[in-house]
Amino acid sequence: MNTLTWLVARDFASGVTRVRLAGALTDTELVRLAPVLRRCLLEEPLALLVELDEVTVASPIGLRVFAIVQGGDAGHRPVVHLCARPDSPTGRLARHSISGLVSVQDSVIDATKLVESAPRSPYRWHEYLPPHPHSPGQARRLIAGACRSWQLTTLVDEAMVIGSELVSNAVEHAGTELDVTTTRQAGAIRISVRDRAAELPRPGTGHRPGPVPGRGRGLAIIEALASDWGYAAFADGKTVWAALRLPD
Repeated sequence: MNTLTWLVARDFASGVTRVRLAGALTDTELVRLAPVLRRCLLEEPLALLVELDEVTVASPIGLRVFAIVQGGDAGHRPVVHLCARPDSPTGRLARHSISGLVSVQDSVIDATKLVESAPRSPYRWHEYLPPHPHSPGQARRLIAGACRSWQLTTLVDEAMVIGSELVSNAVEHAGTELDVTTTRQAGAIRISVRDRAAELPRPGTGHRPGPVPGRGRGLAIIEALASDWGYAAFADGKTVWAALRLPD
């Protein structure tokens, strides 16, 4: 039996994440795959395209994991498109067993066209930023615009500070191009910063506030303001995120 393998490709500008699977989708392999899919969602894509042409499925139950991943929370949630040829065993099984729960398309090209033609989610704001001292200010403007568009003016100041600190840290310590994404989800707004450096954040070792304006003050500020925060490492970098609970 073939071990399940995967290849993840991300396009932050379009908001599309592609996951190409190959091998047998068994119960054991589902346990390995689930955290990979969750990590993909940490980067707040608009859509998750899962290629199944090279996958064998022992049971339709195995395909239901993709419907669970799509979820049903209010606010931003990625649309999951399964991509499988209609004449393949996996394609036929997907259309028969879960087509009412999750989108099943003939190919990645068809799924991509659907994503491109769909209205953009008002609950996801994204901007690509260079590793430049001006980038924290650009992030603040992005986040303020998002919060105001969602009628969350009481969160603007705290959200801007959190986003500014995340970006300042990435500019100073990663020194790579960045993708800043702000989303409104059920019960919270979430700010994510993706860089291309392997070094992981170290809680409790960030810079404390100092006299130099505009400098990143580290994780201490984020820990103090955010209701939750975390990070995920990838082969080509990491995503550091923080969340703010919505007011009652």
